[in-house]
Amino acid sequence: MSLVSLKELLQEARSRRYAVPMFDVSNATMIRAAIEAAELENSPVILAAIEPDLVGNMLDYWAGAARMGALSADVPVAIMLDHAATEELCVRCAEAGFTGVMIDASAEPFERNIAVTRRVADRMHRRGVSVEAELGHVGDGQAGGGEGALTGHAGNHSVFTEPADVVTFVERSGCDALAVSIGTAHGVYVTAPRLDIDRLRQIEAVSPVPLVLHGGSGTPDDQIRDAIAHGIAKINICSEIMYAWHHTLLEELRQAPSLSYWDATACVAPYRAMLEVMRRKIRLFGSNRPLSD
Repeated sequence: MSLVSLKELLQEARSRRYAVPMFDVSNATMIRAAIEAAELENSPVILAAIEPDLVGNMLDYWAGAARMGALSADVPVAIMLDHAATEELCVRCAEAGFTGVMIDASAEPFERNIAVTRRVADRMHRRGVSVEAELGHVGDGQAGGGEGALTGHAGNHSVFTEPADVVTFVERSGCDALAVSIGTAHGVYVTAPRLDIDRLRQIEAVSPVPLVLHGGSGTPDDQIRDAIAHGIAKINICSEIMYAWHHTLLEELRQAPSLSYWDATACVAPYRAMLEVMRRKIRLFGSNRPLSD
C-alpha cells in the first residue's frame, strides 16, 4: 500500500474498469480528509496540489503533509502536481517526493504540446515520476472562477480531443496518462454538461495509456458512470470539495458567538461535509473494492 506511482494506480484502474479519485487538496486538513475517506472506503486515492498551493516555501509544507499521510495510509496513495504550467515546477515537485505530475500545454498548438510534454516526461521518468498530459483543451465552466482560473489556462473555451491524434501524441510525448476533452469543464457549471461518450469510445479504442477526466465536479452521476465504463481511469474533483468546506464553514462562523472562535471547533462540520463528498465520489467511481496485493 502506501506511496505509489500515478502510472501504477491508473493501469490497475483501467484494467478493472473503475476510476481513481484525484482530489485537489490545498492544505493538511484536506489531505487528511482525502486519506481518511480512502481508508474508510478501501480505495486508492490521488492527492493533488495546484500551483497556488505551493507558492514560496509552501511546497515543503504541503509535500511534507502529503508524504506523511501517504506513508502511513492503509491504501495506495499517489501524490501529484495538477496543471503545471512550467517544467521547473514539475522538477521541484519531483524532488519533493511527488509520484506524478501533470504538465498542461493543452492550450498550445499540437506540436508545441508534444515538445513540452516530451521534455517533462524525459526528466520525470529518470526520477521514476509519472506524467499526465492533456490533448484537446478542457475549458472553464464559469469564467473567472473554479479550477481553470487558478491554473494558467489560456482561455475558457474547450477544444475536444481528436481520436485520430491520440496515438501520435502519446507515442511522441511519452506521457503515462492522457486527459481528454469530451464535454466537461473546470470549475462551476453554468449548465450541466453532456459528455461525448462516442468520442470517448473512439479514444479508448486506440489510446496506449489510461485516460483522465478533468472537471468532474458537477458532472451528473449517470454520465460519470458511462465515462468510466468507456475507459476513464482517473477523475479530478476540486470544486465540490471546496464548496462543501467553505459553505459549511461560513454557516458555522455565522452561528459562532464571535469570530475569535477556536478554529479546531469551527472546522469540525466543514471537515465532515468535505469527507462525505469524497466518500460519495469514491463510491460513484467504483474504486471502493478489494484491492489487489
